[in-house]
Amino acid sequence: MKVLLINPPYPFEESPSPPFGLMALAAYLVEQGVTVKIEDYIVNPYSMDRIQEVMDTFKPDVVGATGVTMTINRSLNILRDYRECNPNIKTVLGGPHVTFDANAILESSPWIDYIVRGEGELTFMDLLENINSPSSMEHVKGISYRKHGKVHNNPRRAFIEDLNILPFPARHLVELSKYRALGFPVNLMTSRGCPFSCIFCVGSKMVGRRVRYFDVERIVDEFEMLSKLKFKQINVVDDLFTSNKKRCIAICKSIINRGISHPWTAFARVDTVNRELLENLKEAGCTTLCFGIESGNQEILDRVKKKITLEKCRKAVDLCKEVGIDPMTSYILGLPGETPETVRKTMDFAKELSPNYGFHILAPFPGTEVRDKKEEYGMRILTSDWDQYDANRSVSDTGAISHQQIDSIVNEFNDGIVRYVKNIQKKLDNGESLPEDERTLYQNIRSFEITRDIIMNRVIEQFNETTNRAPDEAVIELLEKHISRSLNTRDGEVKQELDRLFALGCLNVKRKGNETTIVWE
Repeated sequence: MKVLLINPPYPFEESPSPPFGLMALAAYLVEQGVTVKIEDYIVNPYSMDRIQEVMDTFKPDVVGATGVTMTINRSLNILRDYRECNPNIKTVLGGPHVTFDANAILESSPWIDYIVRGEGELTFMDLLENINSPSSMEHVKGISYRKHGKVHNNPRRAFIEDLNILPFPARHLVELSKYRALGFPVNLMTSRGCPFSCIFCVGSKMVGRRVRYFDVERIVDEFEMLSKLKFKQINVVDDLFTSNKKRCIAICKSIINRGISHPWTAFARVDTVNRELLENLKEAGCTTLCFGIESGNQEILDRVKKKITLEKCRKAVDLCKEVGIDPMTSYILGLPGETPETVRKTMDFAKELSPNYGFHILAPFPGTEVRDKKEEYGMRILTSDWDQYDANRSVSDTGAISHQQIDSIVNEFNDGIVRYVKNIQKKLDNGESLPEDERTLYQNIRSFEITRDIIMNRVIEQFNETTNRAPDEAVIELLEKHISRSLNTRDGEVKQELDRLFALGCLNVKRKGNETTIVWE
């Protein structure tokens, strides 16, 4: 059986990383004997021509897609396009959104055959084993589908007890070089589960309240492998990496003992760190800990069941600074009980706590308590247009502060960054010299923009200049001219970017007979 897995487009502004969930699912399917291909539309442009090419060459039996709330419409549209290209394929959706919105999806999207709810590996494999026998579907736990014209939700599947049965994610099925070229991180997961029940999050419902762990040495084996891939950063994406201090310290000590040196980050709660843990994290290469503070108002924190105090926030951030770890803090505006006064307190608290902070706006996703009990929390849902659920604009209203005010505050914060960058551009256009920090920032931005355009315009793939055993330098020079013709760049920018991409190993000169081309590695 051939299975095509789809990663829908996702904004570059959100710093996407290689699709961890799909790679983990693919690895398990491959281990069970399934042939899998991942179509990643984050680093490849989506088009009907691309669909036709994949269908003609790969010929999948099943096409599955994942999607968070803000990308679910794109996933649906892509699967509809694949179904139109081949009416005989089976289509499957998975991910957090459809886990909690299965009925609505199946009722409104007749081209979707099955929904996989919750953890995907065992359920998807069970589905594939029974997909040609519709009468057996009622025995597949964790799926939703239509039965006699009505949506049928099978009983949920228990969470995977021993995560170590899962192989390393199939990263070879994704073009890692393009993510590396863009400066995005690569992800690592060491556990599944979250013991907390914040009303704005579906984490504990999606992967369980009991935290399940991968073995320490397996984690460090994977970490060591990732450290050799030339990514600038490894992100540990557990809902709560620091849930077990003893285990965290064991991971750190193993990294240290093996002599692995690579920067990494993780998510933590302010009430799960102490000096001993932070010192071990620092020695093992952890550069940043991300804390979801959410609000600078204690009443709101209590209302959303965050179960932390402002004093614990201060203490955790101060400890990070003392040991040399950068505390990144994040906040959500528009939570239940939000008023102009609480917003001001949150803004002030954020500035006081750490210079590295950011704001999002509450997005009451399907499955969250704040959505399910909106009346109880005094919330009004403004729209169920999932495309707007990017946490950068208001889709709900607290009643005590207008959603327009919330949007204005966050836009003002984000616009300040944009204005700063535009001012640097203006200085350059006027021939002014830049301070070192501004010059570095601008170079990083331009590097990203040029590489993004190279990737999304498929400039490398369209480079068809061939030379008869010409030296690598001559081929690269031809490529530079090809890119300069395709993109709007300043003198020297393309050469500088190509030098960087070749040094990172993202691009390579490939020779086959007398033909010489450039490829993503």
